[in-house]
Amino acid sequence: MLDLKIVTFLKVVETKSYTAAADVLHMTQPAVTQQIHRLEEHYGCRLVEFSGRSFRLTEGGRALYEYALLQQVNERLLISRIDGMKSPMRIGATLSAADYYLQPALNSYILDRENKVRISVANTETLLSRLVKGQLDCAFVEGNFDRELFAYKEFCRADFRPVAASSHPLAGRNMRIEELYTYPLLLRESGSGTRDILENYLREQNDSIRSFDHRIEMSSFVMIKKLLRESNAISFMYEAVAEEEVKRGELCFLQPLNYNVSHPLHFVWLKNGLGSRAAEKVLFHMESERKRKA
Repeated sequence: MLDLKIVTFLKVVETKSYTAAADVLHMTQPAVTQQIHRLEEHYGCRLVEFSGRSFRLTEGGRALYEYALLQQVNERLLISRIDGMKSPMRIGATLSAADYYLQPALNSYILDRENKVRISVANTETLLSRLVKGQLDCAFVEGNFDRELFAYKEFCRADFRPVAASSHPLAGRNMRIEELYTYPLLLRESGSGTRDILENYLREQNDSIRSFDHRIEMSSFVMIKKLLRESNAISFMYEAVAEEEVKRGELCFLQPLNYNVSHPLHFVWLKNGLGSRAAEKVLFHMESERKRKA
């Protein structure tokens, strides 16, 4: 940071007036005069001279002015360099959010060379833990979170549906939810948002994932969808996750009677934490992007 005496000196030279420099710097005129006198005492020579309204730099003043200009340039370069060294914004996202919902809202922000962003993908439980530990600034999650601990905003709401191969025996017809239990269930690992939603729904039906005869856990939607295409297994996921495969006729959405589940995806950050400013920037960008596309 440039010394106040140097800043004052540069402004006096620029305005050729103690009074004008004081106005720009929001100082009193005597304070400006005092700063210049301190510089003159330090360097042991007069720096500026006034003759009536005429202003001029002494030889020593010209030397200091050239030095001060160089320091001003170096200060700007240093600030730019430090800005470039600052830690990137650390954004977390669940697998569904990262791969199927965030891109339209955040692509332009992430690709802007002025923004330094690091995206981490993990399940809801892991992301919330990293937020509490200060390892993330903000996150997009599907599962449940403590609303006393986290500030939040609903990012979007999505349908959560059972999915199977288009050739599945239950494809194209209505059925009771219990009919799904005889088929293998492919589900995400414990701690994931999609698993939480499924378990909450089954609990409301006085059931649980143990009602399924065969359960297989995996953390990859790519693998889940591949296994669905090649078997009679079923899975539950957000509509957008299987949308392309459904359009291609590889998978289909099953239609259990009285089944209608949608769930919000939330953008969250730690209340009163350092991530609040990062969250504000992301929220501002998402709102601007929404208005631009409206």
